Amino acid sequence: MPAPISRRPIPSLPLAAAALLGLAAPFAAFLASDARAAQSPVPPDRFLAAAREAADRAPPACAATARTGADGRVTESPLPAMIQGAAAGTTGGLGRRLYTVTRLDDAKASRSRPSPEGTLRWAVEAARQGGGWIAFAPGLTGTLHLEAGLHLPSDTTLDGGCGGITLTAAPRTTQLTLTDARNVIVSGLTFTKDAYDDKADKTGDAIALTDQFDQVAILHNAFHRCGDGCVDIVRKERFASGARATVAFNHFAQHNKVMLIGTLTCYKDAAAEGCADPLAHLGDVMEPRVLVTVAGNVFAGTSQRHPKVVSNAAVHLTNNLFALSPTAYSNGADSAVYGSATGTGGVLVAEGNIFVNPDRAGRIGAGPISVVRASTGGGHEADGVVAAGDNVTVGNIRVVENRPEIARAVPIQAGAVLRVSDKGPEALATCLLRIAGPQGATAAWPQACR
Repeated sequence: MPAPISRRPIPSLPLAAAALLGLAAPFAAFLASDARAAQSPVPPDRFLAAAREAADRAPPACAATARTGADGRVTESPLPAMIQGAAAGTTGGLGRRLYTVTRLDDAKASRSRPSPEGTLRWAVEAARQGGGWIAFAPGLTGTLHLEAGLHLPSDTTLDGGCGGITLTAAPRTTQLTLTDARNVIVSGLTFTKDAYDDKADKTGDAIALTDQFDQVAILHNAFHRCGDGCVDIVRKERFASGARATVAFNHFAQHNKVMLIGTLTCYKDAAAEGCADPLAHLGDVMEPRVLVTVAGNVFAGTSQRHPKVVSNAAVHLTNNLFALSPTAYSNGADSAVYGSATGTGGVLVAEGNIFVNPDRAGRIGAGPISVVRASTGGGHEADGVVAAGDNVTVGNIRVVENRPEIARAVPIQAGAVLRVSDKGPEALATCLLRIAGPQGATAAWPQACR
């Protein structure tokens, strides 16, 4: 069962809009310099180019991630030990039967026509009977186009190894959904969608966690052009139970809205209890029960929600690399661009991150220093809270806190955090570019970056 959230008093302060870049914003946006972050003197383009070149010179070694016993059950894997922070202790399919995917075709199953043995859909269906470890046959590489989304069951690992398998789907399809699933690991896969229009098409997510999930780890995957969100961790309503997840060492690229975390109660009904003044209710109806660690990821050419944290959620954002850029819409306009944001009582603590603004102009509303919505933008969200420390900015970009004393009073289990001021931003950026994504699936943290 999820560990209970501490009931120590959370400071109750009157609600006020956060002032960011001289604009009154209706919720707190953590942009990525003031006392919350050090400014790197290196130009953004040179910083990123040098880090990428150094990372390419020393690719990580990667090997098979699971071993089985005589009974066909997985007895050993480095993946569970990599899971730190909120979902620490997740074991996935460890100790469960190994199901091996040997083919890349897919077809919707029915009562009269079960999924063919060896397909990914067959393996997921088999794991519904007590969990399992799903891996791909050695040498099997390529693209698997899902005809329908997959619903992962509890006590399951979906192990893509060191890469080589890409899961695609129609824009409206969410590739992986975890509803009420517990103790799940997803690692080593690449996710993308068929072509879609960001402005016009309705799309699903790549991975969606919802309702009473708990102990879920999303590790060492690659995401680009994900549809709606790459990883959305969203409860449709409030639950008394806790929910924990860790999203770590993934590579996100070429996407607009990356990650939404929290509960949608206040968006469905603004008059619901606590929604008008969420910071005054963090000890009761707005208590953060969705606890998420976002650590060691690379966001390259992404625009918004890194993550966006809303009601009943708290996020520890550590040791990530952000290289932000707008998404070009089909109507000629650019998307908003920002690092992370909180709204309607969402809680964010950000430490040891590197924020890069490649846009020298730094235009508010189009460049990576923009707030999500200015006071004239029609936003109606109440504030969230942000605490920040030991971050580094590269280029014209800022880190802004909002009610940090409230954010730091919300307990969330921390993983190993490297101090970027000690490590050096160039060295940390290089290491993250090496290990984030499937190719770093067996890299140990934080040893790989020391």
